[in-house]
Amino acid sequence: MLYIDRAYIQRLSPQLEGFVQKKNNLYNCRCPLCGDSQKKTYKMRGFIYEKKNNFRYMCHNCGAGMSFANFLKSQNVSLYEEYVMEKWKEGKTNAGSHNHEKEVKYDFDFKPKFSTKCQFDYGERLSDLHTSHPARHYCDDRKLPKLDVLYYTPDFKFVVDKVSKGHNIPKNEKRIVIPFFNEKCELIALQGRSLDPKNSLRYITIKVKDVPKVYGLDRVDPEKTVYITEGPFDSLFLDNCLAMAGSDVDKSYFSSFSDIVFIYDNEPRNREIVKKIESTIDAGFSVFLWPEKIKEKDINDVILSGMNTLELQSIISKNTHKSLEAKLKLASWKRC
Repeated sequence: MLYIDRAYIQRLSPQLEGFVQKKNNLYNCRCPLCGDSQKKTYKMRGFIYEKKNNFRYMCHNCGAGMSFANFLKSQNVSLYEEYVMEKWKEGKTNAGSHNHEKEVKYDFDFKPKFSTKCQFDYGERLSDLHTSHPARHYCDDRKLPKLDVLYYTPDFKFVVDKVSKGHNIPKNEKRIVIPFFNEKCELIALQGRSLDPKNSLRYITIKVKDVPKVYGLDRVDPEKTVYITEGPFDSLFLDNCLAMAGSDVDKSYFSSFSDIVFIYDNEPRNREIVKKIESTIDAGFSVFLWPEKIKEKDINDVILSGMNTLELQSIISKNTHKSLEAKLKLASWKRC
């Protein structure tokens, strides 16, 4: 149904300053979201382009990236509503046909459950960046998997202002963006990791909805064992894993899950870490306690040391404890 998108691109074009069709399925204009360059009015860094049988919008100035459907909605709501109806009618007409273009599901019809990929519209997926890009290079150096759930923005303030208000964020900070979604793919929080090694604020976490800041809810199955780490990056290395983003989430939040294992950083001399583990055991949950032979601080460091994820998963399974056994193991661990 790309022809519907093309028709609505043309209908929207009078609103887009400098609009021009560069080639088939590629259009260019001045970005209406950031206004593009104010000094050099000839610069046009907004692009509508086709990717995997779907049109998207991307600005190479502010870093905004989104589906054409969302871009259309941001510029002309009435035109967007017509577009949604047109898509719906076409879907009904072609139901059962195998000779039409692949149907695209937009977020207005998106009701995911588990193991789905949520769409974040204010950044570029790290998996789409060239390996020489600083953000991609940083993640590759840390051997981070699942780069399709992480994003990059040249201006974190722009991203924050789009999803939440009242935050004093510096302008033009290049950051890796980590979106937090719930199981319905609703954005509940986001975290920005600075690419500047001199930046004193390595992480900035923004709450979008008044709910606990738990990362990975869109990708876990609560009927299976769910692992919980302290940070989002660590959670990417394990199957069916969440992260608390460094916050002390009320443990009762996880009472509906069938089986939970908490994984804290390997810092037996850290009193705060020990207190967290003690309270988790007292709340009736299982905890993983690092074996003495492992000296690395966290999961990412263990992977960087050369251990693979299968071996790590095995170690976690063998060193997971609960109740009185966990307390005895903790007493030994904190003396390491």
